[in-house]
Amino acid sequence: MKIIVLCLLSLLCLFADSSSFQETRYLYALDKNVTLEGFITFGEQNIIIEYVKPESKVLTYFEEKLSIQDQNGYKVIDAQSMPSMNYFFMIIKAVHDENSVLLNSFFETKTEGDETLLTPKGVAAEVLEEVRITRQATKLKSLHVKIKNGDRITIEIRN
Repeated sequence: MKIIVLCLLSLLCLFADSSSFQETRYLYALDKNVTLEGFITFGEQNIIIEYVKPESKVLTYFEEKLSIQDQNGYKVIDAQSMPSMNYFFMIIKAVHDENSVLLNSFFETKTEGDETLLTPKGVAAEVLEEVRITRQATKLKSLHVKIKNGDRITIEIRN
């Protein structure tokens, strides 16, 4: 099953927008940094994140459902039950698609040079502190997310 999923992901990369990345997470409760590497693929209706380091894991976000394939098997989670995860995917998709209408409905935006600061408003402010987007020309370079629980996520695009 894992081989089939990985083959399908490889084919999707040929037909969709894909980038390699490094993700660093700071877990406040554990006072620990975790670094992951992988690929992110944007389809028309979904986002696929394939982690390759430190261990293999595939996350597929589609219609507010998150499927997870890893060494423990396969499971599907309703992303609405995990607000920070739901916002994380919404932000990634909106930034990638340059969907300013969606971003402006959840954030106040302030752009200076290549950096955009998103300050959450409404329900987003209950979960998030801030989001910083850095672009190089028009291409996404990095995304920094500060979560109210003290966690932080930084994604740096490699290509």
